[in-house]
Amino acid sequence: MYQSTIRDPGGNGLIRIRPDVCGQYAAVVNGSILIVPPGTTAFFAVNGLLSRAYGPGRYEIFTGVDPFFVRLQNILARGDTGTTVSVFFVSTEKSRFIKLGTGEFPFREHRFRLTMKALASCNLSFSISDPLKVLTKLVGSYSSAFSEEDIDPCVNQMVLAPVREAISSEIGKLDVSEFNSNLSHIGRKAAAAIRSGLLEYGIRMERFDIAAINIPDSEIRRLYALEQEYAGGKTRTDLELDNLQRVWNGNVNNRTVSEMMTGIHSRGQAPSGIPAGNPGGNAGGMAPVMMQMMMLSQMLPALREPLSEMTRHTDMFGGAASDSRESTSSADAPPPMPDRYRRCPSCNGNVMRSNSVCPICGYRFF
Repeated sequence: MYQSTIRDPGGNGLIRIRPDVCGQYAAVVNGSILIVPPGTTAFFAVNGLLSRAYGPGRYEIFTGVDPFFVRLQNILARGDTGTTVSVFFVSTEKSRFIKLGTGEFPFREHRFRLTMKALASCNLSFSISDPLKVLTKLVGSYSSAFSEEDIDPCVNQMVLAPVREAISSEIGKLDVSEFNSNLSHIGRKAAAAIRSGLLEYGIRMERFDIAAINIPDSEIRRLYALEQEYAGGKTRTDLELDNLQRVWNGNVNNRTVSEMMTGIHSRGQAPSGIPAGNPGGNAGGMAPVMMQMMMLSQMLPALREPLSEMTRHTDMFGGAASDSRESTSSADAPPPMPDRYRRCPSCNGNVMRSNSVCPICGYRFF
């Protein structure tokens, strides 16, 4: 029996296949008829090579081969003609709606420059605008095993590539907490990139929506740990900066090295609201002096213990030196030198006896 009429097999798919029209018990010969329904374009694929497009209508096929020679060829080749012929019927006026899961894809978290993974669920409606381009990308040099069961997975992979790329680019501009509150915004921004990406495959995007964007729990825990470290460090830094700004009237960046080491103004800076160098009175000039005295009085308790420790080490080393001199000398030791230092009753520091004022706390000896 020979194939005399080739019809669209029908179905809901955008692409339908009539496989092996030149098999052992069928052949395309002179007088065979091709019927293409409305809104459909047909292509013959002969050993992986696509023919010209056949629009809607009825076509009589002239192959130059009579049924007798086809029968003889089947007899000589034992049914294997050495030719694989399939007919593809592509709908150009029909849309398809799919729910698409993108799987895991990477994106760049913009605050910490962290590479994370996300998953998205999308709704996509598309149609075929260029049947030849679709079949060229989809089929190519296909084998005889290519069937309708292979079409949907191939189409989904073609659609998935631009969808993943566009969503990954858009969500990298937002915080993770803003993803599911901006699904419409992300979908609109990504739609332009998805539309251009699908056109490269001959597919026209009708509508695109993002249903949800999810981050795996392991990725969220990594991000939360970084956020807690950042928040803790930021809080400490803000408190320190606020204290410095209160002392330096907001003029922190213009401090000299000596001012940063001692914490004391070397330039007469007036408090906020009072101009420096006010000729109308001494309030402007006395303010920095009063501030220095207040800061010095606050620093003295913290300096007492280090100074006392330094004094203790000095006495210890001095005693060790005198012991070594006594052990090495065979003569009588000379009388001890009078102590050159005396204790300040105010800060308990060592002060040269020749000083009338303590250089540490300013106490005057009488």
